[in-house]
Amino acid sequence: MVLVSRVARASLLSSTRVHAPSVSQRAFLLARHMSTPAAPVSRLHEADSPVQLLSEGTMRIVQLNREKALNAIDENMIELIHDAFDEIEPSPNAATVLFRGKGRSMCAGGDIRSIVEAAAKSDPKERIASARFFQGEIMQNYRVHTMRKDTTKLGHPKTYIGLWDGIVMGGGVGMTVHGPVRIATDRTLWAMPETAIGYFPDVGLLYTFSRLDGAVGTYLALTGQRLGGADTYLTGLATHYVRSSSVEEMLRRISSMPMASAVHEEAVLEAIEEYASDPFEDDPSLLRTSAFLGDRRIAMDVAFSRPTVEQIMVALDDLAQRHTDAPVAQELQARGAALTDEIAQWAADTASTLRERSPRALKVTLRGLQRARDQTLTENMHMTIQLSTSFCDLSIGRDFYTGVNFVLGKDPKTGKRRTGTPPWDPARLEDVTDEYLDTFFFGDYRKAREAGLQLELLKLENVPHTGKSREARRARDAEVRGVGPLRWHPQHNPHALPSEAELAALYEGSHPASGSYVLEPDELLDVISRHKHHKPGVRVKVQDWLDRRARAAP
Repeated sequence: MVLVSRVARASLLSSTRVHAPSVSQRAFLLARHMSTPAAPVSRLHEADSPVQLLSEGTMRIVQLNREKALNAIDENMIELIHDAFDEIEPSPNAATVLFRGKGRSMCAGGDIRSIVEAAAKSDPKERIASARFFQGEIMQNYRVHTMRKDTTKLGHPKTYIGLWDGIVMGGGVGMTVHGPVRIATDRTLWAMPETAIGYFPDVGLLYTFSRLDGAVGTYLALTGQRLGGADTYLTGLATHYVRSSSVEEMLRRISSMPMASAVHEEAVLEAIEEYASDPFEDDPSLLRTSAFLGDRRIAMDVAFSRPTVEQIMVALDDLAQRHTDAPVAQELQARGAALTDEIAQWAADTASTLRERSPRALKVTLRGLQRARDQTLTENMHMTIQLSTSFCDLSIGRDFYTGVNFVLGKDPKTGKRRTGTPPWDPARLEDVTDEYLDTFFFGDYRKAREAGLQLELLKLENVPHTGKSREARRARDAEVRGVGPLRWHPQHNPHALPSEAELAALYEGSHPASGSYVLEPDELLDVISRHKHHKPGVRVKVQDWLDRRARAAP
């Protein structure tokens, strides 16, 4: 969720072969699709429908159609998206699914004002509607994640593509980031600024953030920093970068692919890469301004790797005030970076941003990120619905309601939008205790109810729990453990630029492309570039990692 009007190649360890489903698998999946009555087909094809289902060759397009509302998602739209998926998934005539928005915004989040208004109702049956929105949203997010697998079982495999050509926040991120392909452009404006409204990055983003390089995910989750297309691509949030002027031609290329080739994800990726470009070649100034390269990135890592929000704030303040004898400044120097005016100003601005955020939201977000690192996606989604429910239960804290109305509402005295910091309660980080977090957000839900939590915990019907068998636990532990010193997850985000965890695995020798001896920097750069099929921007990212690594060497 997010404040709407403020912003208004194949897997390395898996095959691309399409397996025919068994008779029992096909029967089960078809029964699932038929069990929920679909909306009339004409509704999804009507010109005024808030969600449209369009068809172009072998491509099906799910298009959000609330242009004036920046394509913000409401509960009705979630149901329509569900109906569109029900129609698309069993179709033998569709091979790719494109999720996009009409106009300048793909999706600026969700209809949060109606959610907090429902949470404030006196009738418990009305209050649960707030949590029910998140239940439906998270279930859709997981459906995006499993679409390739589910449609392969049906015998008609499909590749899901998220088009980030414009504003993409909150619910729009959730509907795309768990898919295999996310395309950013020069028009992309991306953010998850939930802490600004007293909430947390939901829709499975704690899982995604926890797997970004270094402390990048923590920085983005706590600050809600807005990113352009180049930075979403550099960080791995987007898998491809295409100039906006080339998008429609690229889509025509994909939609015109014959079914025999379009069903293969590798072929779809090759078609996209025909139009992909390097944002840092398009605009070299981005190399100087990106917060995710060079000294700025080092400062981000040393400050946001602290284990508590309070310690992060101390680190930022020490950098801002240029306390050269402070531990954070000494660590910065040890990593080969200087405490320059630029770094000090970045730290001051970042600290100021965090002081405007809800203390409760900041602490829940950081704790959630720390837990997400050791979770599977399904485990994280179950944690997410529990956190969402607790935020919607205003009996244990009203920051979500306060933040939404402060940011989106108007001052009755002036008739203008409010400025400044919302009246958070509690207002200080130290007043959000570990006991409170453990009781109402991260502990046993039954005990939370006994302690005063009133809202019912809704089930995620399509999101499985981790199996209890020994084999299931072993598979789960292997997935979470990862590969190499930084716990690279080969199955996660394979089509993006290489993560630093992947580079560390390659350097260590536990990567599929590793040789029998330690690679020199130039060799590593060449090997990963070839392994990634000379993906645009790969040399910029890898060279920056090599440079920072060399500077930090003793």
